[in-house]
Amino acid sequence: MKNAIAFSLLLTSAAFAQKPVEVTVHQVNDRRTNGSFAQLTVSLQLPKVLSSQVAASRVLVKSAVDDTGQSLVNSEAAEPDLETNFRRSRPGGEVDDSPVNVSLTLTNPSRKATKLGEIRGEIELYMPSKDPNSVAEVAKFTSFSGKSLSHKALKANGVEIALVSAAQIAAEKKRIGDAKRKEYKEAGYEDGEDLENMVKSALDYTLTFEPTDVPVRIKDPNKRIQEISFIDTAGEVKQVMVRDGDEGIQTLSTWGDAPQADWKLRISLKTTKNLVRHPFALKDVALP
Repeated sequence: MKNAIAFSLLLTSAAFAQKPVEVTVHQVNDRRTNGSFAQLTVSLQLPKVLSSQVAASRVLVKSAVDDTGQSLVNSEAAEPDLETNFRRSRPGGEVDDSPVNVSLTLTNPSRKATKLGEIRGEIELYMPSKDPNSVAEVAKFTSFSGKSLSHKALKANGVEIALVSAAQIAAEKKRIGDAKRKEYKEAGYEDGEDLENMVKSALDYTLTFEPTDVPVRIKDPNKRIQEISFIDTAGEVKQVMVRDGDEGIQTLSTWGDAPQADWKLRISLKTTKNLVRHPFALKDVALP
């Protein structure tokens, strides 16, 4: 916990050191309704920052008011997560050298409002090229089944990832089954078919995985992991979902094909060098 707090403080210090960034309004989507989709979305463009340099971004709004003086900041909303920049590269691997766009979401302005009087906040950019320890790529990673991955970027960021083998899962299930059997016997059940059926029933939904799943144990005390991906032999990047499971075992899955023996595993990491914050301010933004 102390490390995580220290990392957060370092990021905050770095944010104050950054200069304001040039920002233009790219698009405004105003849904002034009473329904569940009621919101105001503003897309901003950073003319001097290339999209190819930014892997993800978020906008932290400090204040926003319309021209009637109504605040548009949702005080109950959680801090936004970094949003992946899918325009970073074009099909075929071509680099996107156009300016990067970022977006922010506000509450509905007054029906009488014709413009946003002011928006102030910070734009946070995740720029992996600023730190050589931003990305860990492990070739033929499935060969590490039952072992921990080794990479300097993981070590530098205090991240540990171990692939859990089928034998390790079987041993873990046996341990859990033995504990359940002992628990039932202490409750008065005797050895026999009924007891074994109870143990089997308890294990039916414990540590079960799909053939396409990759079971892992991940230790990331400072919350450095931004994204995990598989990379196939053609170089196609397949974004991975990380799901928490039983006994501290997580699952990596793309909901698609199982990773092949020659695929890579890519772990993108946030550091104090590659997370850059810039203050910004806008005035008199016209509403549609």
